[in-house]
Amino acid sequence: MANNPSSLAEACHENQKAPTTHLITLLDQVADQFPDHDAIISFHQTSLHWTFAQLQEKSIQLAAHLSSRGVGLGSRIVTLMYNQAQWALLFWASARLGCQFVPLDPRVLDRDARDILFLLDQLEPGAIFVSNEAMANRINHITIDHNHRPFVQCVVSDNEETTVSAGWTTMSNIMSEPLKDKPSLHQPGTPDDTILILFTSGTTALPKGCPHTTISIGAQGLGFMYGLELGPGANLCQHLPNFHIFNIALTLAFWLAGATVIFPSFSFDPQSTLQLIRSYQRVTAPCVPAMIHALLNCASPQHSSCPSFEVLLGGAPVTLDVVKRCRNLGATRIMIGYGMTEGIPFVNTSLEERSMELTTRDVSVGKVFYGGRVRICAEGSRIPIHKEEIGEVHLGGLPVFGGYLGGSNDSCYREDGVNWIATGDQGYMNSEGYVYILGRYKDLIICGGENISPLKIEQCLGEVDGIRDVYVVGIPDAVAGEVPVAVIRKDQSGQMPMKKALQTMVSNELGQSFAPARILDLQDDLGNDHYPTTTSGKIQKTVLRAWVTEHLNQIAVDNQISSDDLTTELKTLWSGLTGLAPRDIDRNISIRTFADSMMQIQFCHLISQKLQLVITPIDLIKFNTIRKQAKLLSERKHLKDSHCRDTDHAPPAQLDMERVKKVTFSKLNNLGFRWDDVEEVVPIADCVKRTHYGHRPNSWNTRMSWIASSSISIADVKAALHTWLQRHPLLRSTPLSYDEELDLYLIMNPSEDWMKLQVVDGGMVKDINSVETYRLNDADYDYIDGKGPLFRATILSVESSSVVGLVMHLHHLVFDAHILFRWFEDLKNLLNRKDQLLYFHPYRDYIADYQGNRTGSAARRAVDFHVNKIRGVSSATDALWPRQIAPHWLKGDNQGWVHSDNTPGHPSERPLLDGDKSIGTKGITRAVHVPNISELRHKFAITPPIIARCACALINVRMTGAKEAIFGLVESGRIWPSADDSHPENKGIDILEVDGPTIIQCLSRTKITPDERTIQLLSRMSKDQDDIVSNTYAPMDEICRKLDDSDCKSFLDVLFRQSLNWRIGGYKEHASDPIKLIENISRSDFGLFWLPGMMEADLLRLTVKYDDAQLRATDVYNIMTEFLCAVAWLSDPGNMDKPVSQCEFQGRDIVDLDREGPARYRK
Repeated sequence: MANNPSSLAEACHENQKAPTTHLITLLDQVADQFPDHDAIISFHQTSLHWTFAQLQEKSIQLAAHLSSRGVGLGSRIVTLMYNQAQWALLFWASARLGCQFVPLDPRVLDRDARDILFLLDQLEPGAIFVSNEAMANRINHITIDHNHRPFVQCVVSDNEETTVSAGWTTMSNIMSEPLKDKPSLHQPGTPDDTILILFTSGTTALPKGCPHTTISIGAQGLGFMYGLELGPGANLCQHLPNFHIFNIALTLAFWLAGATVIFPSFSFDPQSTLQLIRSYQRVTAPCVPAMIHALLNCASPQHSSCPSFEVLLGGAPVTLDVVKRCRNLGATRIMIGYGMTEGIPFVNTSLEERSMELTTRDVSVGKVFYGGRVRICAEGSRIPIHKEEIGEVHLGGLPVFGGYLGGSNDSCYREDGVNWIATGDQGYMNSEGYVYILGRYKDLIICGGENISPLKIEQCLGEVDGIRDVYVVGIPDAVAGEVPVAVIRKDQSGQMPMKKALQTMVSNELGQSFAPARILDLQDDLGNDHYPTTTSGKIQKTVLRAWVTEHLNQIAVDNQISSDDLTTELKTLWSGLTGLAPRDIDRNISIRTFADSMMQIQFCHLISQKLQLVITPIDLIKFNTIRKQAKLLSERKHLKDSHCRDTDHAPPAQLDMERVKKVTFSKLNNLGFRWDDVEEVVPIADCVKRTHYGHRPNSWNTRMSWIASSSISIADVKAALHTWLQRHPLLRSTPLSYDEELDLYLIMNPSEDWMKLQVVDGGMVKDINSVETYRLNDADYDYIDGKGPLFRATILSVESSSVVGLVMHLHHLVFDAHILFRWFEDLKNLLNRKDQLLYFHPYRDYIADYQGNRTGSAARRAVDFHVNKIRGVSSATDALWPRQIAPHWLKGDNQGWVHSDNTPGHPSERPLLDGDKSIGTKGITRAVHVPNISELRHKFAITPPIIARCACALINVRMTGAKEAIFGLVESGRIWPSADDSHPENKGIDILEVDGPTIIQCLSRTKITPDERTIQLLSRMSKDQDDIVSNTYAPMDEICRKLDDSDCKSFLDVLFRQSLNWRIGGYKEHASDPIKLIENISRSDFGLFWLPGMMEADLLRLTVKYDDAQLRATDVYNIMTEFLCAVAWLSDPGNMDKPVSQCEFQGRDIVDLDREGPARYRK
């Protein structure tokens, strides 16, 4: 074993060469060496025994009969069978013929007919074998109009009297038919010929075929054989499904060792498995974790421990609890395999009885074997990161296949002659080269922008006495995006700590964000005795998530807080959000010491939902303790009960509808519509209005490409889009300039003619990659500029996979990030035909108060605050960065750009500094570990967004040499416009449900004094951020009206030259989603855009997007290094009393997270 001793997380097994002969040659060599040894024993088939010699002879006979029927070299033999001896016979015969053996999951016949038809279309099999007549009848029914018919359709049955339908035969009939001529069997092919095709589960997309050769599947078999030290006399308890690579690789390993494969039952049955283990010596039982639970539960208390046997775990992450349960069963050796349908290059044989005491909660899957390779990379990258850093696991080497059947995939690649695949699994490699798996990236829970690992929570709770099993899923949350919910199953004792104590335990051990929002009991709450699993025993988290969601929806109405003690009620709410026990929450200390910004927004949402009262993020700044909040809400409850409302504000601005009709005539006429086609007219908010105008046709455009699941048709997509557009008026709008100050949304009726402009047929494209590139940067198509609808969807048919593609174009006039993510969730619910849809409050109500209250005292105070900060900015040109070297700030494709006077621009005036390697639109993403971030919040009430903003300020003065830092800020603005300072006026409306954008932009302007203590700078920045939140409602036009022309011009330039937006929440997909996002291109008019946010494991992630005509990738990459190093330094409590001049901008390990470009610049 030769592992790379460097600090990078990569390793390889270099001492093995690829198999040099065909698989059947290897099997025949074993049969010749051990002819009388049992190769197959089938317990449930009247204890059928076949020796290697018998299996060899029978496979020769079957191969000859199949050959006489036209099945030969390159043919595909499909099986839909249970575990039975005939399956092994077919495996040998297929290899002997040079066929491609394709075992499929029999359950596919119970699903939608399109699923099996998709597979048959992909395969065009030469033969199909099924276990019983019912399966044959189902295939006949499904394929009645199918063009392709196999040469052989066979029912495999032990019953000699089995009758079959027309076109089918039985195995006994095939084997008993006389051969007219002795067929000549082809000589075995080469080791790199495809001999096996396995399909992925298809739970997240269409199933993908994984072709394996003698080299790839042989390397896995030999790896297990050597790793498990197998030899004659060893017995494999093969109760795994035969279409799973874990089954086939192990079966092959035992055969190549001259050992015996035993089928205890048709499919996994705990009692049959226990009987086998107790009947044989030297038994190895491969199990997924759920099977261990089933075996232990089935074993009687007095016989829970079995005779000496070994367990090989795989198929799902292995926790310490699972290892302990294996020990309780009596396993003398516990081994762990790791891989996927695409290849298994791992086994850990270190957990023998003498070394079963694990000192950490994470359980290693070991090191690579038999020509395998592994590397841990940042997600989306192919460059290895450092050991102990968390990233995506990449597998490579001899055991890994060479690519999917019939097409390419970004996860597969070949490097220096070696096959590689990015697994989608999150993990790390320790200093000794052992690899640890933390779960699937797709299962990560994105809570307020932080990635939460369900496995970490499962491991923590799984160690608690009284909990038999636990699984964690992410459930949608209106504020955080998702929150973790744990589903537990109690053991037979029925005794365990209270659920609140469990939440507190998780919070204390893993951090507040990991504390489950709820802990549900599988039986008591969800009414189920068993978790949903696949045939191979893996937990189906998509199904479990649906169970949890349904349960929470059912109890939502009954979940109102009824306590009369408001302080107790608030402590209960904060306890649920933070995971802290109510007794551990002091009502007199600042909530910032135990709650982050996302939790505070969630709290405001809960107050609205549960108490029908209003408290805002602004309120939480002033009323920063639970005692103060209780007093405030008591007063508001009294006002609400007394029907008291403030009326001291100007009425909403009235539009001159005759003028509106006049200015809309030309636009509507050009589009072929009339005033009668207009549903309503809504003013555009000041800040959002800035995106109406740009210097290129695709300014402020976002392009998003999607792929629908195989069950979704073009008609389904079109119908869902039409309903979606009806539900969200802004998506049906087109913009209009009313006068010099006011712009309007013209919201059109959802007529058939208008829908034709918004939902269009793009025809057929070749493959999924063609959806992503469909008319990309086409000057006649790839933009929407406000002359027509502000949203367009192009529906595409994908030829290679018979799925639907979708390309969306949206203009930033109609959305911000928060509402966009809610819209997409709504669209998915429509495609899934859910009865209960999300609620959206009409945007017109928000805009009515926005316009009507713009002269109220709250707006006047907020405007004055911002004007005082901005005034004089035109004289601070030395503090502006980045320096402008090309006209305008245009991130992304700049075809058709114009100067300010509308004269056409020339490409030579805006050359891309990195040429065809420009990546500014996609951006660069990197991260740094900040392990003390929670301690900083607890001790000093300093939150991560403040640290990021301070780091940005320090970088700016470092780049400019000025004494102050000036850049733009993008804020969510999710605060209802109020006329008065006294209390909010949102009429009980949840601002998070408002159906449109509320985003605001403002200026960050901070003087930097070198000898100022770090805590002073952070506290000053925190105070300024509080002031910004308190003064959110400040209409930008009113600000500009109070500034002189030069300051106004400079102010607007700064906002688009450089802006920072702290990422709260993010877009998240689930395996059950009907559509999946494959590409997102944002063409916003920024020079440089910082997008920081928190990830799992105390990583602060930073994405930077930029104008390629102003900055080079290398420069941005290096500046990001300094930014993230500054973040790490600022987040260390030990630096709080040091002067900011000592801040360090180098020396930290930075993780690269993007796929393209920046990996080239690793330092």
